Amino acid sequence: MLVKETIPAESDDRGSTLVVVLVIMLVLSIGALTAGTIVSGTTASLVGSRGALEARAAADAGLADAVAHARRTATVCDVTLTNSTAPRYETTSTCADGLVTFTATGWGDADRAARLEAVFEYSSENIGGEGDMVFFGEKTTFTGEVLAHTLDDDLLSIVIPTGDFTCQSVIPANIVLSGSFATKGGCDVHGSVVAGGTIDMAVGGDMIRGNLSVAGAGSNIIRGTIGGDILAGGSLLFGTQGNSVGGDVTAEGDVYLGNQSLLGSLTLPAGAIFSPQEGSVAGDINTPESVSTPAEAPTFDPWFDYEYEQSHWPDYDVITLENDNSSSASGTCKHFNAHPGTGWTSLESLTTPTILDARACTTLSTNNGSEPDLDLKTDVVLLGNDFNLTALTIGAAAGADPHLWFVVEDTVADGVPTCTNGNDILINGTVIQAGVTAMAYTPCIIDVAGMNNDLWHGGFYGGSFDYGGGLSFYGVQILLPDMPEGATSVGAETLEALGTLVSQRDVAR
Repeated sequence: MLVKETIPAESDDRGSTLVVVLVIMLVLSIGALTAGTIVSGTTASLVGSRGALEARAAADAGLADAVAHARRTATVCDVTLTNSTAPRYETTSTCADGLVTFTATGWGDADRAARLEAVFEYSSENIGGEGDMVFFGEKTTFTGEVLAHTLDDDLLSIVIPTGDFTCQSVIPANIVLSGSFATKGGCDVHGSVVAGGTIDMAVGGDMIRGNLSVAGAGSNIIRGTIGGDILAGGSLLFGTQGNSVGGDVTAEGDVYLGNQSLLGSLTLPAGAIFSPQEGSVAGDINTPESVSTPAEAPTFDPWFDYEYEQSHWPDYDVITLENDNSSSASGTCKHFNAHPGTGWTSLESLTTPTILDARACTTLSTNNGSEPDLDLKTDVVLLGNDFNLTALTIGAAAGADPHLWFVVEDTVADGVPTCTNGNDILINGTVIQAGVTAMAYTPCIIDVAGMNNDLWHGGFYGGSFDYGGGLSFYGVQILLPDMPEGATSVGAETLEALGTLVSQRDVAR
């Protein structure tokens, strides 16, 4: 029997190989897709991170720009700074309760944004306003013989549009002047000083309780005490008396501390010399590349030229004096100038506003031994070429609130005081009592001389001021007709100074 050998068929692996290949391809495809997703996600993350970093860096730059701007310009509040090219930012500032908040927003790639907020201490003071005393002379000096007072909590305003001021007395005022300020002992300014020049504070016991702003580019000497901030257009040389500055100091020049204590911050240019010597600075010491014009020179209205016109006083009666030296009858200069000076006491009989036109008289004087003492019931204007008010006392009648003007005209309309023939107003034992508001106006000298009991309630507006004797001055605002309010004032000077950093944080958007 034949046995047939069966030979097994040849194995066919092509199908299984295809499956394996497909599985491998699937795995590789999934891997590729996963890798692509990871790469894409990483790229997006990197782009986003770069945008965030750029935004934060831009916000930092905006904040630094705002702080530098504040220290350089002494402009702190309501400032907006923008930069439209990289780094792109916008920074604003708002002030309240002695703090300024800078908010800086920066933008990076893909318009990613970041916001920072920094809070600093700052100080601000408005100087100027209506001038109680306005003098256009080259040099004005207050010694201990000049006693200035206030009738309320407001400080007086002393305005010197064309010259220097020397302080040797207690002055409850803000003082604004075009020139330089000096103290020579006994000086105690209760307010602030704004000067277009420099300061020479020569005596360690002298004091300015408010702020000090000196715009001049020269050297400033400070041996006394400054209660507030200092803004200086030049260098600062402090003394060795161990005094202090209560606020922040910003200077455009070198600073030598002596042994002065600065209780706030100090800002000066990077290229300036800072010599602490034995002094100290409690706050930050800032050295930006530049500190431009930290102190602005004050600006003033020109002299107000006043020439009398009756139309300026439409509701006033007019009495015109004749220069008849042969008679002392009513209506003559002699009726006022000769003893017993009954012309003066006759003024208290007036019941309607009146102008006494004494321009025909060489002078209108109480220096005749009569020592007139009268109470006014109404407003009176005295026009004259020259006034000698020796031993004159003027009060207010019961229930009256009179205003009184002593006026020497300036008939040359050129915006400067035109003084001819010594047309002065002499205050010599003159008493203008409370209840009367009096103005002395002359393009020449308001001259305080002789006696020690001078008293004045009202205002001075003069070509210059000459002190002597003793004067107690109480400032009350009073103007002439058509006199703009700015004529007796200085444009408001706002003194702002950036202090020490209080806090800084990121702000969510």
